[in-house]
Formats: sequence, C-alpha cells, structure tokens
Amino acid sequence: MRLVARVSETSGRQRVGWYFLTAMAGASFVWCTHFAAMLAYHASGDVQLDPLYTVLSLVAMFVAMPIAVMAAVRLRGRGGCLLGGAILGLGIASMHYIGMAAYHIDAPVAWNMPMVIVSVLIGIGLSAAALLLALRPLNLRREIEMTLAMVGAVAGLHFTGMAAMHVTMLPHMQALHDNGQFESIGFAVIAGSMLTIIAGIACFVIDGSVRQESYDELHRMAMSDALTGLPNRISFNERLNHEVATADQKGEQFAVIGIDLNKFKEINDTRGHAAGDVVLTTLAGRFSALLGEGEFVARLGGDEFIAIYRTSDQAELHDFVNRIQQALNQPIPINDYVVTSGGSIGVALYPVDATDSETLISRADLAMYRAKTDLHHTIWYYESSLDQSVRERRAMGEDLRNAMSNGQLSLFYQVQTVVATGAVSGYEALLRWEHPVRGDVPPAEIRDLAYENGLIIELGEWVLDQACRAATGWDGDVRVAVGMSASQFLLPRFADTVQATLARTGLPAGRLVIEITEATIQRDRPRALAMARKVHALGVRLALDEFGGPKSVLSMLCEFPFDKIKIDRALMQQVGTDPAMAELVRSVMMAGHALQVSVLAQGIETPGQLARLSPEGCDERPGHLPGRPAHAATAAGVPAAAPIMPQAFAATPMRAAFAPSFYPAA
Repeated sequence: MRLVARVSETSGRQRVGWYFLTAMAGASFVWCTHFAAMLAYHASGDVQLDPLYTVLSLVAMFVAMPIAVMAAVRLRGRGGCLLGGAILGLGIASMHYIGMAAYHIDAPVAWNMPMVIVSVLIGIGLSAAALLLALRPLNLRREIEMTLAMVGAVAGLHFTGMAAMHVTMLPHMQALHDNGQFESIGFAVIAGSMLTIIAGIACFVIDGSVRQESYDELHRMAMSDALTGLPNRISFNERLNHEVATADQKGEQFAVIGIDLNKFKEINDTRGHAAGDVVLTTLAGRFSALLGEGEFVARLGGDEFIAIYRTSDQAELHDFVNRIQQALNQPIPINDYVVTSGGSIGVALYPVDATDSETLISRADLAMYRAKTDLHHTIWYYESSLDQSVRERRAMGEDLRNAMSNGQLSLFYQVQTVVATGAVSGYEALLRWEHPVRGDVPPAEIRDLAYENGLIIELGEWVLDQACRAATGWDGDVRVAVGMSASQFLLPRFADTVQATLARTGLPAGRLVIEITEATIQRDRPRALAMARKVHALGVRLALDEFGGPKSVLSMLCEFPFDKIKIDRALMQQVGTDPAMAELVRSVMMAGHALQVSVLAQGIETPGQLARLSPEGCDERPGHLPGRPAHAATAAGVPAAAPIMPQAFAATPMRAAFAPSFYPAA
C-alpha cells in the first residue's frame, strides 16, 4: 500500500517503475494469501493443482493491480477510487475463483451464488476504501488504516468465497488426505511470493533513503550559494529571525554587518567574469575560515555579503569587523597577476539601532553605503544622522540613472587653439547635468555617482558616441578629445568599442583624441600599455590628462622634500642613440636644478655619455666609467687587510656615492 501511495507522488518513467513494482508486490501478496489459506483447507479428498489455471490466477491479479491503481491515481477523488476499487476487487475475485478452478478435488463441489456475490462486493468495497486512504496525505494512522482495508478486502473475499464452496463426500469415497504435491507447490508459491514482496519492500526502503538524501541535498542547495558554498539569502533570513528571537528572549545584542566589495565590477570588467568568480570564492573561503561560535557570514548575491555577530562586547565586535576587513584587503592571486578588491563595511546593532530585522538590515546597508562613499573610512557604524545623507546620495544615484535614460545629460565643448596662430585645433568634450532640483552638478560628482552605481562604463560609451557624432559636423581637421575612466580604458573590449563608434558615426580616427590620466596607467601599467597600442594602431590620438595633478609623479617631486633625483640606468642607455631621450634627460636635470634638487645619472658607461651630461649640469655620475663597485674598505681608502665590519660600512659617508644596483666585474 505504500507503493500505491508512492505511485501517486511520482511521474514519468519513475511512475511506470512504481506501477510495475506495485503490480508485482500486490499480485504476490494476494496470490500468496490465497494459496497459504488453501494449505489450511483439508477437503479429505484427493487434491490436484492445475498448472495452467494456477498461472492464469496470478496473471489476472498482475493485470488488475496496476490498472486499478492507475484509475485511482489519474481520476483522483472518490470516483477514481471507486472505479479503481471495482477493478481491484474484481481482480482479487478473478484470482480467487480461477485459483479455485485450478483446485481439483475428487468430489462434487457446489457453490452458494449469493455468498459468491457477497464475497465480490466485500473485495470491491474494501479495495476502494484502501485506495481512497492511500491517496490522502499519509501518516502512521492512515497507513495502518489503508493496510487493514486491503487485508480485509483479500481475506474477506477469500473466506467468504470459501464459505460459498460445499464439497460433497459420497458414501463410497474413502476419506483421503491432501497429497504431498499440493503442499510442496503451495510452499514453493509462498516462498516465491514472499521474495517478491521483500523485493518490493527493499525498493521502497532504498527509494526512501535516496529520497531523503536527495531532499537533504536539495535543501542544502536551496540554502547555499551555488558559487561560494556560503549560506544564501534564504538561509540568512532564517538565521536572522532566530537571532532576533534569541535576543528578545535572553535580552542579548547582536550585530548585522553589511559587506560590499569596492572593486569587484572593475575586476569583472577588466579581467573577466572568471576572475570575478575567483575573487568571490577566495573571499568566501577566508570568511569561512575566520568564523567562530556565534558568527555567521552569507552571500546575498553579486558582490554583497552579510554577517551576523552575537555579542554584547564592543571590543569583540570591533575585532570581528577588523578580521573581515583584513580578509577583504589581502591580495588575491589570479593566474599570473594579483588583485586586491577591498570592501566597504556597515554595522548596525540589534536592538540598539533597530527593533526589527527589516529595519536592522536597512540601517546596516545605510552604514555600508556611507563607508563606500567615504575615501578615508571603509568601516562605518550606524548613526541616526546617516539616514538623511545616505538617502540623498542614493536618490542622486537614481536620478543619474534616470537622467541617462531620459536624455537629460549633455556635452559642452571647450575650445583648444594653437598658441602661435590662434587657430582652432580641437575641442574637449565636457559632461554637464542640469539637475531639476540641485541645478548644475559638478563633473567630478557625476563621475563619482557613476562609479558608485555601476554606470561608469555605460556613461563613458555614451559620451564617446555623442562626441564623435558632434565632431562629424565640424569643418576641417578639428579634433575632439574625450576623457576615459580607468575602468573603461582597461576593458578588454575598449579598442573594439572605439572602432565600432568611429564606424557608426563616420568620424575619421585621426580626429579623435582619447585622454587618460596617469592614475589609469599606474593602476595596471601592462594592460594600459597594451590598450594604448591597440587604440593608437586604429589611428586614434592619445593624450595624457592631468599631468602634474595631485596624484602625478611631477606633483610628488614638488611636494616631497627630496634632496636628490637619480635618473635610471635604463634611461641613460638611450641617451646616445635617441635624441628624444637625451632631451628628456636634459629636462629632468633642468627641473631638478629649478627645484634645487641634486641630479644623479646612473649607469655612465661610455665617454660619450659623460660628455653629453657634463654640459647639461649633471651633479653626480655613478657607473663603470668613473669606477667599478668595490668593497667598503677599498671604497673608503682603508687597506684591504684591515677588517671592516658591516656596521662600519653603514656608517661611512661614502655609501651615498654608490648606485643601488650592482654590475658584474669585467
């Protein structure tokens, strides 16, 4: 009967298999019951068992059982169960009376037809009841009820049918016992039927355990993030509700910590989604490794993680948050390069900052967003003053998204002229946004909002397209300059985007100038160099923007109290063969003298290099020409035999006369 219930729970090929098992077990059960009961019947006469009718009785039950179950399962309701019960009851009756036809006894047999009809009705009625119970939601009581109904259908039909049979012993017949053939066949039938039933039970048990394992696996999958293996949003919500209930019951506190990666979109865009997956799985492993009792970390999706920390000790909470920050800031190796994602962390306490889970998450999110917009603090604890400022910032981000969709952004063009003639050489595209409430939004704020809301790539492509379209209407060879963010310039597809834009707008490549900053180059110099060469190969011009700005090397030279500039040996090797390099070295020397900083040229190898540097005012010149690297004793003029300790070398004023690199002896 459990197999019958299992049929109703499955579909497709699996249901066909359960139909077959149900037919085998059900037919064996009914057939076995019949012949086991016949062994207990002593007719006091010679009994023979007809093989053909015996097999037919089994076939009748084997056919009736799956058809009856199929009718009940497919039609559902009482109508389906009544039809299935009728089929099953008639199947049991057919098996019984065909089996009795196979039971040949050497005596006249008379049948009481009303009793025969009653036996069939008993079989139909109780079979219908068993099927009706089997298709309802199951529990132990229901399973016992449906089993008793099925047993009643078989036993009631059998013994009522046996009561309807009358064997008449004639006076001249001798009372004979049943022969051994019938008993041997009967026990063989019973043994075979029991094996079949046991096989059905084994299949049911195995399927049950597999189902439980599958359920456990599905539950794990439903509660875990597929990529990282961390708990997912559903699991987090369950844990949060548990923590709220526990905190309310015990009067404790816990913290929700929102975690958002700072450079994940940039890594995805410049390195590909495979690199982003490595970042996520690596950080997930680090988070899992640092967890202790009462600590929980989940991935909500994308680059968002969230943690729960149960404690009333602020120092312990700070320690946990710092451990998360350290995990975020450690370098992540990916193939032949290393990235550092970093992250913004927002913390809110229950019930200090919120008294319900939804508000608590929102306020942790507000604190995290504040950390994301702060250049100096990557961890923020919720404060009531954050609400208004963060909401305004988020609203501005949404306004920017709408402005891009509704065409509210525009480009202005700053003219560039030739100093000597005053002729127009080009225009620089400048982004403008007239906010309906705030008025003009500064370009730097537009850029920051675009970065924060993941719009920088889309915005950059729009600016490039609009600038190229505008430039096609200008006369002559006037160029248009467009500044590109590091995130966009370092995209693997950037050169293809530029080429497609030029083809779409019809602007000649030589009239487009792509401007990048020194910070873009410093972020990933090999990738920036490769992209610059690709873009330049298209015929597009390149410009170095913000040269001498706050983050440039030139600005650093002016701000830091350097006493000496050391020109690299690699640059000096090109002085004799490349006039441009010679002019560059000369300019560096002039800049050093203007800043009153001594200039040292490394790697002076030839008299020609020395002759070129002398009139330019180079102050110092290490290299093989003035002298090869020597031991500290020799360099200081101390006899070679005198023992010189390392600290003596460190103390000598001659140490500054040596270049940091060492060249091989001749």
